[in-house]
Amino acid sequence: MDIVNRKPPFDVLTATAADLRNLLQLGQTTSVEIVEAYLSQIEKHNKAGCELRAIISTAPREVALAQAEALDSERRSGQVRSALHGIPIIVKDAIVTSKALGMPTTAGAVAFKDAYGKKNAGIIELLMDGGLIILGKASMTEFCGLKATCMTAGWSAINGLTQSAYIAGGFRKDDLFCGRSGPGGSSSGSAVGVSAGFAPLSIGTETSGSICMPANRAGLYSMKGSRGSIPMDGLFNLSQDFDGLGGMAKSPEDLEMLMNLLNGNHDSETQSLDWEDISVGFVDPVEWNAFGFHKSRDEDVEKQILDKYEWARSQVVQRGGKAVYPVKLPSTEDLLYDGKSVNYSVSFYEFPNKFESFCKLLENPAVRSVPELIDFNNKNAAHAMPEPHTDQTDLIKTLESTLTDEIASAAKAHGREKAGPQGIDVALAENKIDVIIGPGDCAICVLAALAGYPTAMVPMSRLEGPGGLGQPQGLMMIGGAGCEGNMLKFMKLWKQVVGTWKVPPLLSQTGQSKEG
Repeated sequence: MDIVNRKPPFDVLTATAADLRNLLQLGQTTSVEIVEAYLSQIEKHNKAGCELRAIISTAPREVALAQAEALDSERRSGQVRSALHGIPIIVKDAIVTSKALGMPTTAGAVAFKDAYGKKNAGIIELLMDGGLIILGKASMTEFCGLKATCMTAGWSAINGLTQSAYIAGGFRKDDLFCGRSGPGGSSSGSAVGVSAGFAPLSIGTETSGSICMPANRAGLYSMKGSRGSIPMDGLFNLSQDFDGLGGMAKSPEDLEMLMNLLNGNHDSETQSLDWEDISVGFVDPVEWNAFGFHKSRDEDVEKQILDKYEWARSQVVQRGGKAVYPVKLPSTEDLLYDGKSVNYSVSFYEFPNKFESFCKLLENPAVRSVPELIDFNNKNAAHAMPEPHTDQTDLIKTLESTLTDEIASAAKAHGREKAGPQGIDVALAENKIDVIIGPGDCAICVLAALAGYPTAMVPMSRLEGPGGLGQPQGLMMIGGAGCEGNMLKFMKLWKQVVGTWKVPPLLSQTGQSKEG
């Protein structure tokens, strides 16, 4: 079929990976045509148009198209690597890519603007082996937020601030650093990129909420895998034990295909089920600070959050599922070790060594240690520390940590036990439930991070009015080790409640789609 110079038979704003797979199988499009369409959308709205700044670097056109043509050729010869063969994906710029892919790995920092990996991270090779096309490196909070005091979520010196496709006028300068007008979390570009039609799928990293929070703010489905389930070599990360990898998508079916690939379980799917087969627990939204990202109290927004949360619980029950409320979990205070946050204190302690390990993955980086990075930033302050974040207080603090290996190990063991066996596992067993649900923006993800358990997100609604700004709000899920299958089952049932993907209003207003 001649498809040159014709409009693609799909809309990048609404197409799911499953849609594209079906079109490819039917011969109604090609991976070359798909890549062309998504590159055009990135060009239209990344730094132009809506100026979303969700992508730091895009694969050179000739590189991406060469990959697409090779995969098309394989398909024509009957070789299909996975369910996602020939589908584009964007990956967080914390994930190392080799020079052959044409994109540096910056972690959001000016010091690494020309730094290429000696080789691809394990996750990149896994994706490419499955036939996916690495289309771009997604924007992120510089060094996952560990640089300046209260760095705005989604901001980096190299790419500026990633903006939500849902918030007219963009981030409010007087908002909290992780306030509701922003894209949320360090994997912000991975989330905004999918919501903006830059790719149907994305990969992010998470220490504590960095995948699920941006997915919540972008109205997406997301999942971070259990510790050890996905290759973690070749990354910039903050901690040896807390960090994880995961995916984002517009549908649970897409997310399932991606997570199965990441877990080495290429084409299996969860069996169909009924609501009677699902048991979930809901935490108290007030106890878990569902209003924590408001600069000042907004009673209308609080009511919207509580009403929709209660509505979600009622939907589960009305459709025949089991919903326990309230489920009790250890509080964030219970998780402290020696009066300090385990996540933060251990991450600050481990960062200098983790940073040096990251630098060793790169070809001739401009810096190789935290002291060298601090010096580089001082000497290049106009570019490396521009407004609004002109300090590097957190980087300096990493060199002043008083922890020892023994204390760090004890703190991690304490956090793991309290959050996992004594926390999440007990709550699941006592309530006889499969997963635990909280509001979209809340702290239950901290427990999952400490335990090494998965987190997930499902979309629900949008917050309306002058305080809500139209920002999406979903439901956050946590569960026991290896419970990804139960989470995916709930996601598929939940899609019956919320329906299919809705285009962000800023993009629907461009005339690309009439949905929204």
